[in-house]
Amino acid sequence: MNNSNMLTIMAIPALFLVLACCAHAACSSCAREADWSETAKAFISGTPMSEEPIAFGPKAARAETSQFEKRTESAPETAENSGEGDSNKIALQSINATPASVNSTATTRIAAVFAINSSENVDQGEMQLSANGVIKDSAGREVAKLTLIKQSDSQYTGNWTADVPPGIYSMDIAASSIFGAASFKDALQIEVLGG
Repeated sequence: MNNSNMLTIMAIPALFLVLACCAHAACSSCAREADWSETAKAFISGTPMSEEPIAFGPKAARAETSQFEKRTESAPETAENSGEGDSNKIALQSINATPASVNSTATTRIAAVFAINSSENVDQGEMQLSANGVIKDSAGREVAKLTLIKQSDSQYTGNWTADVPPGIYSMDIAASSIFGAASFKDALQIEVLGG
């Protein structure tokens, strides 16, 4: 082996070592971690700080800010957006299940059509949404989650296999895009019949 090949082979691990030393990843919410000096002093002296654990890290950040706006009791049953004022809104134009009445263990296709109501000129064909559904029984318990996948410019669909007892089930929809987020409570009702 000549010297140039040997230098090349030695340079590759050295390059990886330099890159590894320079590289670092930081969690944006981890920078706000609690100050542990008080807790450490209390631990050493044997005095409890409190019975409640101190929240920190990503879980605490998610508790402070939500991807979807939280509803209040006085909020209307229409979409609530996290956008600025009323200038940008995600609208649920239509939603249906085919078939609307399904036998237990059968599959129904759920299709939702969304639109962006914006003061800006928005091309509905370029709209990129993330849409999810939660199916609940008549007591309000979650029985299934469903991700809706884009099929056309504004239509999102998903299939739900009704592996549940007969009854009336409702579906809440949550959608988000760069224009904001919206949730639609009880957007659809599906009747599950006995098998």
